[in-house]
Amino acid sequence: MLHTLKTGLALTYCDPLIHNFHDIQETSKTYYQVSLQKTRAQHNIMTHFLPLYFPEAEKYMGSTRAEWLSDFLFAFPVPASIIGYGKEEFIEKARSLAGKKVNKRMWLTDVYHTASESIGLPVSEDSESVAMFHIVLKEHGDLCRRRREIESYANRYLKDHPDYRILQTIPGIGPICALTILAEVGDIRRFSHHRQFLKYCGMDLSTQQSGRFKGIGGISKHGSKRLRQAFWLVAVVAIRLRENTFRTKY
Repeated sequence: MLHTLKTGLALTYCDPLIHNFHDIQETSKTYYQVSLQKTRAQHNIMTHFLPLYFPEAEKYMGSTRAEWLSDFLFAFPVPASIIGYGKEEFIEKARSLAGKKVNKRMWLTDVYHTASESIGLPVSEDSESVAMFHIVLKEHGDLCRRRREIESYANRYLKDHPDYRILQTIPGIGPICALTILAEVGDIRRFSHHRQFLKYCGMDLSTQQSGRFKGIGGISKHGSKRLRQAFWLVAVVAIRLRENTFRTKY
């Protein structure tokens, strides 16, 4: 302890309540837990219910934020609930559930033809199996809406926070990524050197060594896992933005 104090490796403890970022931490952690629950519900849909009852519908789940798809599948959970209508009648009933499609009619026509050729189990719409499917779909839809509400709340709560606004000027950092960084770091000004910050994030270089054995060097991965994930996402987005700019320019 005395050695770390002498060499300047000690870090002043930053109390969340005193430094006024406890509420930011709770908002970030709640968002994270809701996102985990939504992901579990979506995996349940993708790996269990759809393969059994409507396997061809998997191709329509192109986005993790497709809230409309939960509502669509809740109304039409199995192919029988789609082909029970004529094509035009189905398009009319499902138009409001098709999200923000550019050409809803073409998309719904494709869904209708896909359902008519489905190899899913021929269960009836009022069966207990479909009732269980409805429970999971409702949970997924509710979690998607709850996550969106937390995103809106966090943006309203932090819109005047100076560090929150500065972080969002960096390419690749959006509202939730900025929220995560603020929640995990607290007051970034307490770090006197960038190496202290890297060590806090677990992104400092480390080599495992024992006797004559010396392993391959890499990052230590000590510290906040969520903080490293946030910076990893920022790096991925920044690389993609750079690649798109390069293609556009050259």
